Amino acid sequence: MPSLRPSRLLVLALATAAVLPVVVAPPAATAEEPPAAVERFVGELVQGYADPAPADVADGAHEDDGRLLSWVQSDDGETVRVPTEDVDHVEVGSTVEVTLGGAVVDEAVQEGLGPAQEVLATEVLAAPEEPATASATTPVNHPVTVVMLQPANTSRDGVALAQVVQAVNGPVADFWEQQTRGAVRFGVTATVDWGEPATVGCAEPFELWRQAADRARWTWSDNAHLLVYVPAGATQCAYGLGTIGTWIGDGGLAYVTATGTSVIAHELGHNLGLGHSSALQCDGSVDIGLCRVAPYQDHHDVMGVSWEQLGSLNAVHGAHLGVLAAHPVHWYAGSRTVFELPPVSATSGWQAIELVSEDGTRHLVEYRSASGQDAWLGTTANRAGVDAGVQVRLASEGADTSLLLDATPSPMSGWGSDRAHAVPVGATVSVRDGEFLVTVESISPTMARLLVATRVSAPASEIERAYRAIGGAAGPLGRPVSAEVCGLRDGGCFRHFERGSVYWSPATGARVVSGAVRDRWAATGWESGGLGYPVTDTVCGLRDGGCFQHFRGGSVYWSPATGARALTTALRNRWAELGWENGGLGYPVSDQVCGLPDSGCFVHFQGGSLYSSAATGVHEVVGVLRDRWAATGWERGPLGYPGTHTVCGLLTGGCFQHFQGGSVYSSPATGARWIHTALRASWAANGWEGGPLGYPRTDTLCGLRAGGCLQEFQGGTVYFSPATGAYAVTGAIRGAWGAAGWESGSLGYPAEERRITSWGVSQRFQGGTLVLDHRTGQVRRV
Repeated sequence: MPSLRPSRLLVLALATAAVLPVVVAPPAATAEEPPAAVERFVGELVQGYADPAPADVADGAHEDDGRLLSWVQSDDGETVRVPTEDVDHVEVGSTVEVTLGGAVVDEAVQEGLGPAQEVLATEVLAAPEEPATASATTPVNHPVTVVMLQPANTSRDGVALAQVVQAVNGPVADFWEQQTRGAVRFGVTATVDWGEPATVGCAEPFELWRQAADRARWTWSDNAHLLVYVPAGATQCAYGLGTIGTWIGDGGLAYVTATGTSVIAHELGHNLGLGHSSALQCDGSVDIGLCRVAPYQDHHDVMGVSWEQLGSLNAVHGAHLGVLAAHPVHWYAGSRTVFELPPVSATSGWQAIELVSEDGTRHLVEYRSASGQDAWLGTTANRAGVDAGVQVRLASEGADTSLLLDATPSPMSGWGSDRAHAVPVGATVSVRDGEFLVTVESISPTMARLLVATRVSAPASEIERAYRAIGGAAGPLGRPVSAEVCGLRDGGCFRHFERGSVYWSPATGARVVSGAVRDRWAATGWESGGLGYPVTDTVCGLRDGGCFQHFRGGSVYWSPATGARALTTALRNRWAELGWENGGLGYPVSDQVCGLPDSGCFVHFQGGSLYSSAATGVHEVVGVLRDRWAATGWERGPLGYPGTHTVCGLLTGGCFQHFQGGSVYSSPATGARWIHTALRASWAANGWEGGPLGYPRTDTLCGLRAGGCLQEFQGGTVYFSPATGAYAVTGAIRGAWGAAGWESGSLGYPAEERRITSWGVSQRFQGGTLVLDHRTGQVRRV
């Protein structure tokens, strides 16, 4: 079943006429059956929420609606519902691979959906598609295809195709053209009248839309809309349902069960990318203390409850669509500005004031007079009893993208009947607990005179000064997203911004921490972890595009190839001696890992490792020496920890490194070989690699008779037993000893090093002595 629109955002908005909301069920399963369990599932993150019909808003049956539901939809149209909290870190519209667990019975199950499936792991494969830029070249730039379609087992109602077309081409198109200043011009360009019923019901909306699209030969393209009329009262059908676009020209899918201007305009508004218009109610205050969101309770706006009247599109949503001019006011301590604001229904000039807080929160102030699209406010048509005047809205996220504030707040007991939201003339409303103060000095039918002031703040903190020094909101950190928080360890403070943080302590000063370096530091426990406070800013521009930051207890280094890695001071200092990332070790590829025997720690790098212990200090291990040590069991093997650095430049290009229990030597001819301490002493007595034995060509091999060990070298062998110690055996004497059965023969193990005399060489063994006579070349036993 191919998707109507693969690899694009599909966020569902529903409007239901039943007390229990009927929401979208996955096409591959009924509302009573959970989707088939799969281990992994790839698709696009889709979200939806239920909207009530007017009667249900009036009786309060849907006070708790607006809870987001989530699905993952594959390219072939299959969907799996997942708990929203399991994917709340993923941007809607992202392509993801989810690992699915068992069934989850949540509140949505009580409302008619099958169980969700637990998300055990999530990987984002692709970010949401970037919006394109659309141009209008015809009078209708948002073509609408209308299809009349009854779901399976449903009869047609008395609504005719012409009624739906008239609603779209008439009041709906007029409303959106006026409110978007001509940017959006809806018009019906194709229709399909009643025919055979669909093969599915409204529980499978994507398949219902697909069948409608097939009948109309409709394909999804920018600005294009498919509007399906479904008979009123059809089983499991919502009052209205529409996909939410990512931008004004995204196009989309919708169905409605009524021809009212408000519901059709509402669903097409979702296609344009708009969420809901709701109200924020706080107990006796404007926006602090005990508060709740009252879903859809912005009766002025088309994206609130769908009822008889349509007011002007509010400033938050107009700004979101890019069709409304709002004068920005950024918070600056002690500022005072007077504005003369025309009604939001006007078509020119500044139509709103945008208040931008220190942390980036946005409020929009608009003047809504009983004129133009809002003329009904001053007539008996205003049966909801909402007021005209200066209003303040909060730009939000999630289901409720616009929240109307109450400038004359009631206590909680009066929330149900309070319809007054405007700022009275002569009154001042405090926004964000006094961050902005908005005073209405006067109003007329054509203008509101406002004073916008900001509170006077204390002198700038060290964090604020550091932030301003790098450009403030226009700099690399962007806008603040938190207040300044103090009371940290050692008297420290911090503040988070859009793209990083500033941390301060009396000992370290104010330091900028950003990007992957910040994330890694956070994972170690911020300032309370082993790294402590930063002592430098995040610095980039290193080799291979890397970045670093030093902290009191170590550093974090990052590169695109290795990610962000943390290491503490002791290992870092040795890495510094070796040239940091420009040296042979390169960047770290692991974090520092401790808890090894003898208080040991290590960090792996691109070109080797650093190991430390209480007894040996910090030493690097690289190349084939590291590989050979690893093969013996690292620090837990017979060699223990490294006791020296790696040393090269030996005879014939060799290298070595000493360890607690022996050494590793390498040469191009022999490779890397490890030698135990007991055997190494004999090799050393014979001149190391520069002596007659040369380099080892095997590792130390044990398990011989009487607990013995041996090691083969280029020029001979070293044998060891607990009873005799370690001694080298070479040349003709070695050959004769081998012929006698090695250590298992009558001679046993060598008991001393060879003795050189004027006439030859002798070597004593446990069971006798072998003598090489240079004059005859013969070896005899004595």
